Amino acid sequence: MARTLPHWTLRAVLGIVVVLGIAWMVLGWMHANAIRAEFLLPGSHDLPDALEVITNDAGRIVLPRNDDTVRVGVWGVDGDDGYAQMATIVQIGEDTVERGVRTLEGEIAAGDTVTVDVDAFTGDPRTAHGIGFEDLVIPAEIGPHGAWFVDGRRATWVIFVHGRGDDRLTESLRLLPALVEEGYPVMVMSYRNDVQATPSDSGMRMWGLEEWKDVEAAVQLAERKGARDVVLFGSGFGSGVVSSFLHESPEIGAVRGAIFESPMLDFEDVVARWASDDGTPRVVAWLGRRLASVRFGLEWGELDQVARMEEFDVPMLVLAGGGDPVTDPEVAEEFADGLGERARFVRFEQAAHADLWNTDADRYERLIVDWLAETVGTE
Repeated sequence: MARTLPHWTLRAVLGIVVVLGIAWMVLGWMHANAIRAEFLLPGSHDLPDALEVITNDAGRIVLPRNDDTVRVGVWGVDGDDGYAQMATIVQIGEDTVERGVRTLEGEIAAGDTVTVDVDAFTGDPRTAHGIGFEDLVIPAEIGPHGAWFVDGRRATWVIFVHGRGDDRLTESLRLLPALVEEGYPVMVMSYRNDVQATPSDSGMRMWGLEEWKDVEAAVQLAERKGARDVVLFGSGFGSGVVSSFLHESPEIGAVRGAIFESPMLDFEDVVARWASDDGTPRVVAWLGRRLASVRFGLEWGELDQVARMEEFDVPMLVLAGGGDPVTDPEVAEEFADGLGERARFVRFEQAAHADLWNTDADRYERLIVDWLAETVGTE
């Protein structure tokens, strides 16, 4: 005769299942909150380590040794009272690094606290490079957004769409002189929830789902000011904004091509990798992403550009860093390969995320200028 489990055992098992289910939901809800805080709220995240300047004298700066200060290339040194640019590595000690430095603004002295950044320049086109520019106002549907505009002799404009952060127009200052020298008018735009722009109702970054409308407004403004057509430059997460524009906007006919640097091609993959690196269990991370979709309106499928690669129909230059910790360079290469002859993929092996210029400025600028000439044509 078959034996049956006691009623108390069944109740205990059911109770455990209910408790585990509640715990899963609570943890998933908390993870959705973490996604919002890390990715959807404007501002800078994962800020670099603060460092105390040991000495700064006669064109040489000595800083504590860490991963940022030993990297080959050109980098910004940002302090409360000044901004400098460091390049040549003079010597690397056990705990310190000495590098060549030039002060661009203010003063950086021994004892100051600084951070190393990728911008390498500060201010605006005039203060950074002596390039005259105009402050534009982009009349977007939710309100005005600020922009820099440098005029040029060509009829094709380059519109620069920045990456992560809410005050990132300075990101364009590295490439700007090369574009200006070639005669391209350049618009460096802000978009909703930037310091220079109008906030959205939610106040959240949607990584293209809403921001593409701001790119559309920028393209329309360019056309009204005489642009024949445009090339869109998407840096980091800005490439996701450009991608959504290319999918959604009727202004696609004005686009001659797009340049993606360190592109955000699959937002869910970026968030999943971040959760894994943070030690979040996969079942919790999965539920958190589903809850984020319901709570915050994230459409993960619409932000998967690899899955949507057949929808792209403009020429593209895709640039990626071999050590990018945010967006896998293998995914970027897969994306470009899927576009076939429409795309060209170039990998900067020593670069990480959105710092390709810093690691090899000459190669970076030459690639972009040459691709623009091939795509847009001569004057």
